[in-house]
Amino acid sequence: MNYSGLYSPFILNRSLSEEDIKYHLKQDFTGMGSSDSLALDDAVVIKINSTYLELVDKYYNDRGMPDVFAFILSLAPFMSAIFVAYQFILELVKTTSSLATLILYALFFFPISMAMAIFFCRLLRKSWFTWTHYPVRFNRKTKMVHVFKVDGTIISVPWREVFFTRGRAGRGAMPEWSIDGHILADDKQTVIDTFSLGFSNTRRELVKNWAFVRSYMEVDDCLNELADIIALCPPVADKKESYIFGLQYLLRVESRIEWVFRIILSPLILLGSVARFVAMRTSKIPRWSQDVEADCRVEADDPVNVSAANNPKHLWRYVLANQSLDEYNALYQRQSQAMYRLWEKVQAKVRRQ
Repeated sequence: MNYSGLYSPFILNRSLSEEDIKYHLKQDFTGMGSSDSLALDDAVVIKINSTYLELVDKYYNDRGMPDVFAFILSLAPFMSAIFVAYQFILELVKTTSSLATLILYALFFFPISMAMAIFFCRLLRKSWFTWTHYPVRFNRKTKMVHVFKVDGTIISVPWREVFFTRGRAGRGAMPEWSIDGHILADDKQTVIDTFSLGFSNTRRELVKNWAFVRSYMEVDDCLNELADIIALCPPVADKKESYIFGLQYLLRVESRIEWVFRIILSPLILLGSVARFVAMRTSKIPRWSQDVEADCRVEADDPVNVSAANNPKHLWRYVLANQSLDEYNALYQRQSQAMYRLWEKVQAKVRRQ
């Protein structure tokens, strides 16, 4: 998972890197390949209507899983320090020969253990007692992007002025990629702020994720197609997700073949679901400012209104790829036909440029 911007801050006040420029995701359709015209639902859309598209952040996907390790790694050195201190004190009561050992412990082992505990507690604090998620809104009508940042502040920037690119986490054989939006200074080269969209995937799959957002903002008469592509929306717009939904979100698979891996990982996933629930219960729901809400006012009779209210009826069956044949075929036909219609509209726009 790409956690840049959460556990480690984005590097700001720097020039665009060669990699930023190489993997630039343009708002227009110049130089696009055939694969760029596809759109992919990745269960990150909170709401979509004729006015705005709202996405969860990239950290939401695995929320709770890193917390398990942070909790264990913060608790273990703390408890070991207390236990060893207790043992040394008992020895000290019996004999004064342990005085030198106790002093050595007080000067070295105990401070190091407590420093480790504090370090991992600070990592845990990045998820607990914060915000349930960090949404990003794309206003189709005003061409504005509204971002709820990890520090609770809100920034708004014109869609065309954001430099979108693919951000990499890790340098191994299989790095995690994200879609990062850089806000540039007047020189159009210096990065003064950065945010990420709710996608963390392979570099190739991110192109499809980007196509979904770009189509929403740039392609006329595509809202019905985009709405038909979406199958699952996190129910976090104005409330905290339930424990059951958090567990379902962590367990979701695309095919029954993945059941084997989910069974193997089930103990870890169950622990992660508990940590996720704690994170959600202790965190606040993000609220947009009055200016943003005024900018994103939705018409009462808006024909496009997709949210968690439209989630599959049998959600357990959907997240475990175990829908009935009729339900699966109906969803597959709806999504595939919508993607084809969207592809045609994108191609028509490309020909007009």
